[in-house]
Amino acid sequence: MSELIFKLFLLKYFIFIFTFAHAYSFGNNFFIEKPNNNYDSEEDYFGHHHHHHHHEDYNDDDVNDVDQISNTLIQSHIIFRHGNRTPDSFQELYPNDPYLNETYYPYGLGQLTNAGKLREFTVGTSLRKRYQTFLSDMFLSEEVEAISTDFNRTKASLELVLAGLYPPRREQIWNNQLMWQPIPYNFAPRAQDSLLMGILCPKYVEMYQEVLNSIVMQKQFKNFHKIFKYVSSFSGLNVTTYGDIYNLYFGLSTEEEYGLVLPEWTRRVWPESITNIAIREYYVLMAENDMRKMASGYLFKKIVDEAVLKISRTDNKKKIFLYSAHENNIAQLLIFLGVFKPHIPNYGAHVILELHKIKEEFGIKVFYQNWQTQQPELLKIPDCNEFCSFKQFVKLFQKYIPNKNLCGN
Repeated sequence: MSELIFKLFLLKYFIFIFTFAHAYSFGNNFFIEKPNNNYDSEEDYFGHHHHHHHHEDYNDDDVNDVDQISNTLIQSHIIFRHGNRTPDSFQELYPNDPYLNETYYPYGLGQLTNAGKLREFTVGTSLRKRYQTFLSDMFLSEEVEAISTDFNRTKASLELVLAGLYPPRREQIWNNQLMWQPIPYNFAPRAQDSLLMGILCPKYVEMYQEVLNSIVMQKQFKNFHKIFKYVSSFSGLNVTTYGDIYNLYFGLSTEEEYGLVLPEWTRRVWPESITNIAIREYYVLMAENDMRKMASGYLFKKIVDEAVLKISRTDNKKKIFLYSAHENNIAQLLIFLGVFKPHIPNYGAHVILELHKIKEEFGIKVFYQNWQTQQPELLKIPDCNEFCSFKQFVKLFQKYIPNKNLCGN
């Protein structure tokens, strides 16, 4: 018995050391933040191969215990990435792309594949398991609010999550051959969607351009001159920013996932270099405080406002909010909250913000499920506990809450 305890102690010790070694700490100053492996120039990137980190097997049954969750949970907000998809339009493809004329029949460009449908349905069934005693087993319209961005793939993903979360029960079964029921959701046109598409705000676009043209940013791009030139000469693109590589990342990854063989020239830069440079784009997107306000602040404000309504009104029946969005929404929110570790969020990755009431105190727990572990991982927000008191939570991010007019749409 004591041998087992000793082995467990060793295991815990190694996990601690491993976690410590992999702790990334990013300050608010974007320009000194370095993603993965501190690559600072393309010397480090060219032909450099490292293995993707998988988190140590995270299995904290206590924090994910279904009954414990429902004892104290009063509201949940889940922001998720859509499922696996085909390449999207010419923004992601490149002039010399051998697959420019590929139609991806029957899916079409930028649409969910069957693997993507399954992944999103699984998001729904996993949330049903997690909240089986928190949510009613029947779909009640006053309990749930579902919002998507104005893309086919996020709308379809939301429908699949809802299908997994709310299979019809008892008198809701309307067709014995089909264990599905229609559940309404909403979306705003892209140009008006500051909640999830704040990076399209006119003011944001203007600031983003200023950051790209800034001396500091231009200096960073110079460090990658060789690799930008290499990719430009083979792809036919004019690569001058991280954003150009970021778009290419999705073109190459979705082609490869679809089973297409990537051209020979990509081997020197794919997946390592292109992935690591693509991750840098997230920090560009969050470079200035006002950019953070627009990229994630409107969503943060919605979550806080809904929580305040829930705390102050006992007759508020809203329990779950679903936001169907994109990998950049996930990365932006994690950077916003100060808990981002450099990676590109997987299909179906989701951030869960839960409002709990524990011993008469209201507070927030933040979980992240990137599908590398069985259970969502409980994150610790800097300067707060894992159960972060609601007052402190709001205080920490107060400065990033935007006013209505900031966006300019």
